[in-house]
Amino acid sequence: MRIRTIKINKWRHFENIAVALDNTAPLICIVGANGTGKSHLLELIAACAHRLGLSPGIEIPRGDPFADPHDFFLQFYLAEAVSDAIDRGLSSNPVFGLWDRTLTIRSCNIPDNVVERIEAGGVTDERHSAQFASVVVETLRRSKDVHFLSLDADRSYPKRNLNINEVAQAYEIDWSTLEYTRGRSFKTSTTLYDEWIKYFLAQENQSGTHLIQGIRRAQKEGLPPPAFNDHFAEYAASLLKVLPHLLFTGVDSKKRTLLFDTTGLELSFNQLSGGEREIAFLVGQIDRFGLRQGIFLIDEPELHLNADLIRTWVGYLTGTVSAGQIWLATHSLEAVEAAGQHATFILERNERTRKVDSIARLDSRPVLSALSRAVGTPAFSISQLRFIFIEGEESVGERERFRKLTNVPQNVRFMECGSCNEVVRRVSTIKGLANEARTEIRIGGVVDQDFRCRAEVEELARAHGIFVLPVHEVENIFLHPQTLSFLLRQNGLENVSSTDLILGAADARAGSWIFQHAMSTTSAKALPEIQSPVKDRAKSLSWTNLSADVPNAILQIVRLSGYGACEQKTLEQILTVSVQLYASKREAPDLWKICEGKQVLNGIARAVGFADKPALISAVFALWQRDSTQVPEEVTALRSYVSAL
Repeated sequence: MRIRTIKINKWRHFENIAVALDNTAPLICIVGANGTGKSHLLELIAACAHRLGLSPGIEIPRGDPFADPHDFFLQFYLAEAVSDAIDRGLSSNPVFGLWDRTLTIRSCNIPDNVVERIEAGGVTDERHSAQFASVVVETLRRSKDVHFLSLDADRSYPKRNLNINEVAQAYEIDWSTLEYTRGRSFKTSTTLYDEWIKYFLAQENQSGTHLIQGIRRAQKEGLPPPAFNDHFAEYAASLLKVLPHLLFTGVDSKKRTLLFDTTGLELSFNQLSGGEREIAFLVGQIDRFGLRQGIFLIDEPELHLNADLIRTWVGYLTGTVSAGQIWLATHSLEAVEAAGQHATFILERNERTRKVDSIARLDSRPVLSALSRAVGTPAFSISQLRFIFIEGEESVGERERFRKLTNVPQNVRFMECGSCNEVVRRVSTIKGLANEARTEIRIGGVVDQDFRCRAEVEELARAHGIFVLPVHEVENIFLHPQTLSFLLRQNGLENVSSTDLILGAADARAGSWIFQHAMSTTSAKALPEIQSPVKDRAKSLSWTNLSADVPNAILQIVRLSGYGACEQKTLEQILTVSVQLYASKREAPDLWKICEGKQVLNGIARAVGFADKPALISAVFALWQRDSTQVPEEVTALRSYVSAL
């Protein structure tokens, strides 16, 4: 069963939208900003599936779509070999040969026009078309096969403590009957989760009982014992396709839970990670209901999953429903990539009327597609988001650090993209794409000050809207002297000076700071590439080493360069200027802003009373969260920039 056409003239906040689908598309993604109606569309499909006999009921929190004022029609295609009851049971019907295997629901519920009918395609006589459609629907309704499964976005997996009475009741249920197969396929995710563990416990108990009974009969009759047939083998195999490290090992009847093996470590279902629980449950529903030739609706398939797992999960889904169709309502770019742009439809709201009156295939919107890839999330859901590109690598955890620094809501997304130049490039490119796509997007960038002069800082802000941190690098923010002084007192170190700690750690790295400053100058850019021995020698010098004999220290560095006389002179001059600058800065109140933040922070963490740098940073965040008056103005400036985007 697959949907061919959806046309909504009027329903809820939809108006004049139409979708024509490729018969061969097994996976459809519906995307759009929050509030555009992705979940509503799945609810409409669920309501139509009920009226076509694919499911015995509907459970929709917002109510039956057919009870709302509406005017819509949907066309479904029932392929051959999907239902023996249809192919064999109705083949003798004289209308069967005319039928093109489509069923169309046309329904209208507006003043002076109330109509609902189901038609069989290919049958030109309206009366015969309606009569035969009714026969098909009734046949599907009586079918034992599951042709419909829906999983809403209200999926959570709290620890479920089953009492002995619930387990005993579960053991008495025949889970293979229609009441617990077709009769549950439309239920809410909460209900399905509540039944899932019971289903496994009962299946394990009943199968074990039958096996033991069979063995006893065989022994009594002198026959070979029956072979063990693992009723969860298909579930275990399917789970391994999505999570190769997670092996389902069975059921613990005493503790009333499922057991899994993760690389030799046995864990219960409750001990799995959030993503593992999500996949274990979702795969379990496909296994329980055995849906292979029907319509499968999943709202927000990306719940609890990281990007790589979303790709694997959605890729697995495409092979599960052989003659059916999977519908995903999603914000996930990875789900869209797995479905393909030709099978992804964007819902868009008319800002003037507030109605959703546009739905288009993503491959018809190439600029929007490029924008989606550029921001790393679907551009069709970015109107309420703010994207801020920052220096650094994802593995370092910069985005989480900036989130805590700025204290922003979830609609602000920080994304690491390497160097300062890459931040500038990404911001400029995406703003250009957004303008071309006529899509409003709030985007910004944050870079370290490093050794930039005021003119460079102002130019980045003017030309690109990029915020330059008012400190050397983000770690310098945690060197705020007043904050460190508070933490020192908190840790019983009242006699230790925060400024002295910073000065000592900065002086130990003086040669490194001086060398990097020298290399950032315009004169240095004209020099040949500096060799490693030069860098190593310069960075090894503390202020004590340098200040004892500055000319000699510089001369040793210059001689290692291998430069000619003229170039050696240039190098000597820029190093001398950088030494003089450090000498003037080391006693200044703003040393904490301009020193090497990462290294100085590493150097003072233990002296402030913490095990390491991460512990110190956590303490700083906790203090600022507890007492906002301690937040330095440099952090306030960053927060103001983010809020103003």
